Amino acid sequence: DDEEEEDDEEEEDMDVEGNDMDLRLARLEHLMERRPILLSSVLLRQNPHNVAEWHKRVKLYKDANDARNVIQTFAEAVKTVDPEHATGKPHTLWLSFAEFYETHGDID
Repeated sequence: DDEEEEDDEEEEDMDVEGNDMDLRLARLEHLMERRPILLSSVLLRQNPHNVAEWHKRVKLYKDANDARNVIQTFAEAVKTVDPEHATGKPHTLWLSFAEFYETHGDID
């Protein structure tokens, strides 16, 4: 009986570890999916006036068909980028923002 109980405990431990491994893999996959956005966040924190990086971030959301985040990103970009400190041409953010609305219409 003692041997059977030990075997049952070992199987439970393996199951717990197996579930833990599945959870860890799921977390890793989620992190890898978010990696480009996270990297963009870091780069924009280092230089919020980097016009090219704002365009890259918008493209990430466009590629994911996430119109709401595209709009939020454009809005944040045009509020954040100071033309005197900008690296790149800040007017391109406004133009791209306008083009996005022109092609997609008003999005609720």
